[in-house]
Amino acid sequence: MQEYKNAEIVVRFNPKACEHSGVCVRGLHAVFDVHARPWVNVNAATADAIEAQIAKCPSGALTCERVR
Repeated sequence: MQEYKNAEIVVRFNPKACEHSGVCVRGLHAVFDVHARPWVNVNAATADAIEAQIAKCPSGALTCERVR
């Protein structure tokens, strides 16, 4: 499990569950960029935008939670 976080959100990625559909990359490329390292940049969009995009992940490989 990979984890990416900032003061507002924690994004978790389970590579074993990923179907490589590309929904994340096409929907929010500034955050999800497979050519960058790390490939998830939680500072490139609002927590609301990231959460909305992760909700579209068909495999459930991406999850998130808000930092309280």
